[in-house]
Amino acid sequence: MSLPRPWREILPQLLSTALIPLTVAGIGWYYTRWQQNLADLRTMIDLMTDAAPEKRKYGVAMFEYLLKNDKVPVEFITAQLDYANSSSDRDLLPLLESAVQKASLVNNSVKSAYEEATARLPSRVFVHALNDSQRPCAGILLDEMKDGDKSAITFPSVVLAKWSGETHELRYFKASDRKRAEALAELFATVGLQLTAKDLSTSWSGARDSRPNTFEIWFGNPALPPNCLQPQK
Repeated sequence: MSLPRPWREILPQLLSTALIPLTVAGIGWYYTRWQQNLADLRTMIDLMTDAAPEKRKYGVAMFEYLLKNDKVPVEFITAQLDYANSSSDRDLLPLLESAVQKASLVNNSVKSAYEEATARLPSRVFVHALNDSQRPCAGILLDEMKDGDKSAITFPSVVLAKWSGETHELRYFKASDRKRAEALAELFATVGLQLTAKDLSTSWSGARDSRPNTFEIWFGNPALPPNCLQPQK
């Protein structure tokens, strides 16, 4: 049964009258939330770049909170990690990485964003040497690389470690890092160091918590490149 003509004309007007304030309220709520999210990001950046270590820690805590609530774009994750990677505060990067790992337990989207962000950073390569004579070798070889290749690698530490040493190994901990590991092995081969890529993503329990784009060079017993054997001035 159709409505009388007056109602057919009045009903759309009533609906329009009701929807206008709802639309205005919705836009206002969205704009207010957008402003709050932007303010939170600004506050986080201000805290994390503050000169005081205590404020930087508050910034990291806020970073973790925003990550858990899906309020940090991947571009911000990349920028924050890049800043921490070059910061004089050597504790900042580990704190950030810990915050991301905790947030990924709550927000699954953080994991993929983190992998994308760390892929944009220089590859982090920890070096393990059998003896003191091997310790400077990685740095010597890095200096021989082209500037573009050199800027894509960092050596956070060089430590002594005892192991069988049958070959020189390049170890990686994420299956997604296989291609980068192979590329690094080829890069070191151009400066005389033959590395055997070894996948620890499934054989080592700690690989699950390892940062993407992180590798380890383990110097073994085979001969080193000639430049590494020259006395250093």
